[in-house]
Amino acid sequence: MLSLDNMVFVEGGEFQMGDFGWPFDDNPTNMCDWPCGVEPERMGRISRDADDDYVHLVKLSSYSFSKFQVTLRDFDLFFIAQGKPLFDAEYRERENLKFKRFAPNLPAPVKSWQEAKDYCGWLGGLSGFPVDLPTEAQWEYAARNRGQWVMFPTDNGSLNYGRNFPNPGSGRTFAVDSFVPNPLGIYNLSGNATDWVNDWYGKNYYRNSPVENPTGPETGTLRIRRGSNYPEEPVFSASTVRRWLMSV
Repeated sequence: MLSLDNMVFVEGGEFQMGDFGWPFDDNPTNMCDWPCGVEPERMGRISRDADDDYVHLVKLSSYSFSKFQVTLRDFDLFFIAQGKPLFDAEYRERENLKFKRFAPNLPAPVKSWQEAKDYCGWLGGLSGFPVDLPTEAQWEYAARNRGQWVMFPTDNGSLNYGRNFPNPGSGRTFAVDSFVPNPLGIYNLSGNATDWVNDWYGKNYYRNSPVENPTGPETGTLRIRRGSNYPEEPVFSASTVRRWLMSV
């Protein structure tokens, strides 16, 4: 997974970023039958927070995006190269956990934004390419198949349990190449583990965001994650939902 062969090209373009919602007459508990790919008119909000309600124009240059989340195997190599102890090394030595919770192709349990940022910098140094975390706008644009009006970051914009999304109550993370990728060839943008992006969090940033290649506020105290974890309710897997955490 360390190879940049896993990067997919994402042609730049423009899109309306933010919580475009779902039709008011649709049943949000039945996500699998949601009519995807239709430009919204009268819509209800997806997110519980108002910080993503301001739908705004964004224009992005072309970029590349990893088709897989970083795996535990990848992160182990990174930590070994830095002379750091492996993540939860003592816990992993217990025989009954070696090949279950810590299988090498599971998503890496990154503890902080800085760890994710440093991993990208290390990979960029090895490859000679400018590798970095995606911006929040880049993540959403890719999750929505280049900015289309799709609610979930799957191959068809809907959740088809067991085919393009894990079954509810699965209770664990799963291999990063599981299920069907989205139309760009990117796997598991929701439903497995959340993704750190490069941006600081700003509650009102969407109202002040530049149109061209936005990178988030210049300063802040919280960093943004996108996607969803495996035990969350389906609505939190929507491609527009934001979340924010301390970066360290």
